[in-house]
Amino acid sequence: MSLFSSLNVGAAGLGVTSTWMNVIGDNIANLNTTGYKGGRASFVDFLPQHVFGANGGGQIGAGAATSKINTMLGQGSFETTDNALDMAIQGGGFFVVSDGTQDFYTRSGEFGYDDEGYVVSGNGMRVQGYSGDGVAVSAALGDLKLPTADVPGTPTANIVLETTLSAEEDVATDVAGLDFYGSGTGASTLVDAGTAAQFTSSTTIYDSRGVGHDVTVLYERSGANDWSWRAVVDASEAYDSTGTQFSTDTGYAFEVASGTLTFDTEGTLTGSTQTDTSSSTTWDFGGTDTPSVFFDFGLDSAGVATDGVVSMSGEESALTAIAQDGTMSGQLTGISVGTDGTLTGAYSNGEAVDIGRVGVASFQAPQGLERIGGALFRATPDAGQAAVGTAGTGGRGSISGNSLEKSNVDLEGQFVSMITAQRSYQASSKVISTANDTLQTLMQLI
Repeated sequence: MSLFSSLNVGAAGLGVTSTWMNVIGDNIANLNTTGYKGGRASFVDFLPQHVFGANGGGQIGAGAATSKINTMLGQGSFETTDNALDMAIQGGGFFVVSDGTQDFYTRSGEFGYDDEGYVVSGNGMRVQGYSGDGVAVSAALGDLKLPTADVPGTPTANIVLETTLSAEEDVATDVAGLDFYGSGTGASTLVDAGTAAQFTSSTTIYDSRGVGHDVTVLYERSGANDWSWRAVVDASEAYDSTGTQFSTDTGYAFEVASGTLTFDTEGTLTGSTQTDTSSSTTWDFGGTDTPSVFFDFGLDSAGVATDGVVSMSGEESALTAIAQDGTMSGQLTGISVGTDGTLTGAYSNGEAVDIGRVGVASFQAPQGLERIGGALFRATPDAGQAAVGTAGTGGRGSISGNSLEKSNVDLEGQFVSMITAQRSYQASSKVISTANDTLQTLMQLI
């Protein structure tokens, strides 16, 4: 080989070292890029040539060439954020985003939502997943969209009471003598009812539209071991079968249910009855479903134990607890993300509803993905077909909400590589310089 070949070998060394420096510079420049995966340059020897000598042949390399720029898919560390839709994958897999015509893959989970409720990436692409409507999450993969409508309310079906009724109360008929809408022509007010009762407890119930209505339970001792009870609401909120209010004035009582409570000699409840007004008088809360509320005192009319706890003792009458199972309609107030990528919405009515699930893609050979910029990868035949599913399944990693995956670049390692590349460049340039000096000596012999 001639000295001119030495120049070419040195130039090849400069070329691959320049590529190496470019990769290192790219890694360092993206040190703070969310979800960035560092690159690594691989090199091979270039075009070896056969030579022959007195004692046999051999091969002399002609320099080096860049073989491949590999993407290092190692895990990056996490940082916590204040954005509930920021997500990071712990383990394998990629988020899927779409521009409407093509899917792309990313480890950057900097997500938000647009004015239509679609979950979008930082570059405006729609995140792919399984959308929910506030009731159930779809099994179909598509643009992940948050429900914009309020979650509907649920009507009250049960009121559970924990109450102590005083055995010191006299038998009375004050409440029994009142006239309520629903049990008569209606003339008694809520104030009259509260004054006449020996004990009262109140709560809010919800109709089929999720609208709340105050209901008051009136207790009156009717015998040595017997009490009667009545549940009343404001008559202006109750409507008859023609859609007419029972009272156009507020403050009058409408009876929605009544019944009895029976105790044994030790004050333990042995039975209860309930008669709904709707069984004899058609009514509702103004265009709603007919209310059907079970007042749970501890035993039903068949003597079957229920959740309520009502007793009679020598203590003063007191309400320990009261609960009902209805809810008002609610607006979305917050979002949390589970490890399987499920988005749970917190609503203003206290409900927590699964409203969607982000999809995670896995590949047989993720190293074969093509980097296209913007923290995005594109599928290639080398990578294989994307398999999109739920996080935590099929080898896919788990999701961390309120988190972002930082670049996996090791700055210290890059500095060491940069020093090595610099020395390699200097050495290759020295090969060129030395070959040039030798050629110069040769020229001086002519």
